[in-house]
Formats: sequence, C-alpha cells, structure tokens
Amino acid sequence: MGLVVLVFAAPLLQVLLVNRSPWGGPDLVTLAVVWLALARGPVWGCVAGLVAGLAADVTPPADGTVGRTALVLSIVGLLVGHWREGRPFPVAAAGAAMGVLLQAAAAVALGDASWTGVVPELPRTLGWTVALGAAVGAAVGVARARRRPRDPWPATGRSAAEPRRV
Repeated sequence: MGLVVLVFAAPLLQVLLVNRSPWGGPDLVTLAVVWLALARGPVWGCVAGLVAGLAADVTPPADGTVGRTALVLSIVGLLVGHWREGRPFPVAAAGAAMGVLLQAAAAVALGDASWTGVVPELPRTLGWTVALGAAVGAAVGVARARRRPRDPWPATGRSAAEPRRV
C-alpha cells in the first residue's frame, strides 16, 4: 500500500520540493516507478509507470505533451521488472538512468523542448537519479535477503530419501 501511495505522491513531491531547489535534484517519479518495479515485478512496474507518468504529465506546471512521461515510465517499469531477478543494485541504477535519458529524448522528439534546453540540466538530474536509484536497488536487495526463508536442510549432495547420519 505504501508503494502505491508513493507513486501518487512522487509527482507532487517533485514539483513542490525538488524542482524548486537551486542545485537540482533527482527525478522522484522515475525512482518511485523503479522501486515499485523492483519490489513487485513487471506488471506492477508498467502500471505504476503509466499512472505516475500521467500524474506527472498533468501536475502543474505541466507544459508538455500529455502521455509522454507515462509512455517512458511504463517502458522503464516493465523493463526493470523483468530484469529484477538479477542484481537489484545495477538494475535500479540502469533503470533510473534509462528513465531520465528517455524522458529527455522524448521531450526533444515531440518538440516539447530543444536540446539546448535539455542538455544543461541533464547531468545533474542524471547524477542524482542514478545515485538514488542505486540506493533504492541496494535497499530492495537487503529487503529481499531478509524476507528469503533460510533452508534448514542445505543441499549436501544426497537425495532427500536418504536418512541423515549422525
């Protein structure tokens, strides 16, 4: 339930806090989608990307094509959800980078922004988002390791039918 609230709260936090800071900041919406995709899988990631992207597209001051962020983040959520079975640390960092770069490319491709307006802000946003994305991946990896049940009978090379020798 908390992750779903995060997906709805991320666009508001992005506009109210991060976009007003003078030193730049991470893309919280992308991070929320990456976190949900890592925690729940590709379907949840894709739906979270669609919902959070649409919320980000219509949250004032919305100035671009509606659906652009939703499309990008649904693809990011789907891919991160598929890749999550590997190591969550690099998957989260790659997903965060992919989200920021694809959003910039989509803004330029749809004519919502020019390269001269996108490129100066891209390194700071990319750096913040990838760094926090890696932290998200590490947190999800630790949470998974804690939830994973320990095997009371570790594999010793014998079949389960053989009795244990004491």
